[in-house]
Amino acid sequence: MAKSEWTETKYRRFLTEGRGQGVGKEYIPWTKTHEFSSKGRATRILGIKTGRIHHLHSDLQLRAFLIIEWSEKVIDIRESFPLIDVKTVIDDHEELRFDKFCNKETGDQMVITTNFLLTVKNTDGNENHIARTVKNSTELTRKITLEKLEIERRYWFTKGVEWKVITDKQLPRQLAKNIEWVRDTLLDQERDGMEKEQLSAILHKYLLGNSDIGLRELLRQFDKTEGVPKGTGLYLFRYLIAKKEIRIDMNTAIDFSKKVSGLLL
Repeated sequence: MAKSEWTETKYRRFLTEGRGQGVGKEYIPWTKTHEFSSKGRATRILGIKTGRIHHLHSDLQLRAFLIIEWSEKVIDIRESFPLIDVKTVIDDHEELRFDKFCNKETGDQMVITTNFLLTVKNTDGNENHIARTVKNSTELTRKITLEKLEIERRYWFTKGVEWKVITDKQLPRQLAKNIEWVRDTLLDQERDGMEKEQLSAILHKYLLGNSDIGLRELLRQFDKTEGVPKGTGLYLFRYLIAKKEIRIDMNTAIDFSKKVSGLLL
């Protein structure tokens, strides 16, 4: 959303619409893709854990979302979380340049957001919140970026919430690519659910019982032996990874010529 477009009227409307409120499926992000102007490519993606559409404003945010959602610790993801009460939460406003984030014509203050507010489950079973801001490493040399990050840092510190900046260097492309490749099988409503479960269980046995065979050949044999359409074994292989019933190194490209024993962890 361009700064010049921001008004007090729009702020009130967002609050009335419930922006930045709710959890899980009921959460509504402060900014949505169709109303946000950015240099990156915007994406709307259905969340597996939340069951709602997430609004992401750049490829890097998408990469971060995929990796965050993949984590077994994360149970809820709230993107574009607004720091509506930032000026009342932060007592020390010294050197904070809120004036940089307002409509220059009207003086209306824009709402600063943090990219992700996550609910995570600790090893002891307790839930807590952590906040994450996503930035390209090249952006960290810009003064206005650092000024916004300092506002976020002080806000979350005062709230007692762990906050960190994560950059492109901490978000492996191949990991995100592999996650994107397998996750769609969890959202596929076209295939018969019971049949998918039964066939994936059979493939799981194939994988464990024929670990000395190359993966490509094993999947081909599975399709032929089980009398299923070509590509079914590959689809189910993706499904087993997505469900984490089998584990592979998600940080590397999958080499289908390798023996199964060299792929499964």
